This record gives sequence, structure tokens and C-alpha cells, in this order.
Amino acid sequence: MLPSFPAGFPAAEHDLKAALGDFLARGRPDGVFALAPGGPGSVPALADLDLPELHLDLLPEVPSAAQVQGLRALGYVPAQAPGEWTHPGGWRLVLCDHGSGWRAAQAALRDLLRADAGAVQTYRDVFLCQGRRAADEALAPVALAHHARTVGFTPAQQVADLFGPLDGLWLFAAGTALDLHLGRVARPHDDLDVVVDRAAQAQLPALLAGWRLDVPVDGVYQPYTGPLDAPLHQLHARHPNLRGVQMLDVLLSDLSGDLWRYRRDPRLTLPLHRARRLGPAGLPYLAPEAVLLFKAGAAGRDPRSKDEADFGRVAPTLDAEGRAWLRWALEETQPGHHWLAELG
Repeated sequence: MLPSFPAGFPAAEHDLKAALGDFLARGRPDGVFALAPGGPGSVPALADLDLPELHLDLLPEVPSAAQVQGLRALGYVPAQAPGEWTHPGGWRLVLCDHGSGWRAAQAALRDLLRADAGAVQTYRDVFLCQGRRAADEALAPVALAHHARTVGFTPAQQVADLFGPLDGLWLFAAGTALDLHLGRVARPHDDLDVVVDRAAQAQLPALLAGWRLDVPVDGVYQPYTGPLDAPLHQLHARHPNLRGVQMLDVLLSDLSGDLWRYRRDPRLTLPLHRARRLGPAGLPYLAPEAVLLFKAGAAGRDPRSKDEADFGRVAPTLDAEGRAWLRWALEETQPGHHWLAELG
């Protein structure tokens, strides 16, 4: 039997990668994408309250029959809650929902509970009276405030310093862009998205020296070995010193001709002076209407729950021009989209 967590984490991680596959080992479309201790039971001051957890980002999200067999062979037993497994060693395995933002929120909560004795007592009181979910919800605003105070825009500033020498345009995208638009961190993030002009990508290996660089190709990681030709447009960069997020997601885009082009449908454009905004400390970011167009999903794929939350938070802050552009873009690409009713 493995020693209790956190001492037993390395052995459990090794076993899970051996049984489920290691996606980061490259060359396979499935396996462990990320794994980290979590849950109140992983906090020493709350170890008596609940089992410690392992939060697993797995590909595919629904385990294959072979992966289920591998979990059972390691001694994991399905729990009552969907996506949860218990281990006789005394911990719970939780398969994370990639689209909910739950894993990042749980990491922020764990950071708070490890740092604040008052929060620990509040969590304990609510947990004992109302259960785990109520305790998580009660501490969520405090955990977000702690995350904003201790992490905040630090990862973005770190990346901005890294990309400062780039001879070409770049800007933050996705959730970080929306935070920069709002002027505050609205939720923790799993990764940090940066758009880079495709013409400047030859400079990336020097800027990202010492980083692990991977290119997703047909759902499989391949090492980044040089400039990517279209339609390849993405590379994942990891470094142990990158704070608060799992990785940097670099997205190559054509930013020539004073236009930003929507990658999924290049007919949709914005003048670059409008698409590229400047936020706190001069950090460049993609206009919120363009970010929300990506978050609206694509044909046959609904927005993820965290994207719905982002829309509800950001849509009321759009100016008239941004609101009209997003409405037009959705009518062109997804004429039946339910966000249209809210955009008026």
C-alpha cells in the first residue's frame, strides 16, 4: 500500500500513467494530460474531514474500456458520484470536466485553505453542517479573491516580459483577455492563451528556450521543431516557473494588413486597431467580442459551461459597436445561437 498523501503522490502518478497512458510522452491520442493533489482532504488542517483527492485531466474525457480496466487493475473502485473512483490506499480520484473550470477553481480553493486558518475553520463548519459542495461554494468568492491577490495577472506579466523582444504583433486571448478587458481576474484559468503573428513564429524557439514545446497534430503531441505551416496553428509551452496556470497556449494567426481574421471563418474580420486592445500595465489583448465569438462554440458544439459564464459576465460590458459586431458574426456563422437573443 502506498504511503498517505502527499508522500504517495509520485507513486500514484506513475501507476496511473502506466495504466492509462501518458499523453505528454507524445505519440498517442489518449492518457494522463495533467494530475494534481486536491480536495479538502489534501490540506493538512482538514485531513480528518475527507479523503484526499487526485484531480485527473484525462484524454478522452470519458475513459475508454481499456482505461477503465486499467483503473480497476490498480484497485480503483467507482464511487457513487460520476467520474469519481476510490482507492484502498485512502484517496479519491476525480476525473475533471475540461469545460467547467472546476479544476482551476479547486486549485485556487486549495491554495486558500493551505494559507488561511480562518478560511479552514469556515470551511470545516460549513462542511460538517451542509457537506462538501456547500463548503466549496461558500469559500469560492474568498478563494477567488485570494487567487486574484496572490496570482492575479502575474502569469500574464511573466509572459509579456518573455514576449517583449518579439519583432511582431502578439496579444492575449481567451479567458485572460476577458480578465484584462474587465480589469480584474474573474476566475482562475487552466492555461494562458497568446496569439502570435504567424510571420514572427521563427523567433519563438529563442524566446521559449528552456520550455517544453509540443504541437497538437490530429489529437497527438509532436515535438515543436520549427515553423508551422497552415492549417497547424497551435503549440503548447510548459515551464516549471510559469505561475498559476498549467501551460502557455500559443496560437498562430495572420495579423498582416491591419486586420484580425477569425480563424474558423476568415471572412469575419476586425480592424486590428480595434481587435488589439491594451489593458492594465499595457498588456495587449484580443477584443472581448472576438473572444466571445470563439467561446460561442462551433457548428454542432455548444459553448462550455465556463464559456457560458464568461458570456454572462462580459456581454453586458460590450460597447455598442462590439455588441453589434458579435451579433453579426454569430448570425453569419451560427444563426440559431441562443446568445443572439441576449445580444438583442
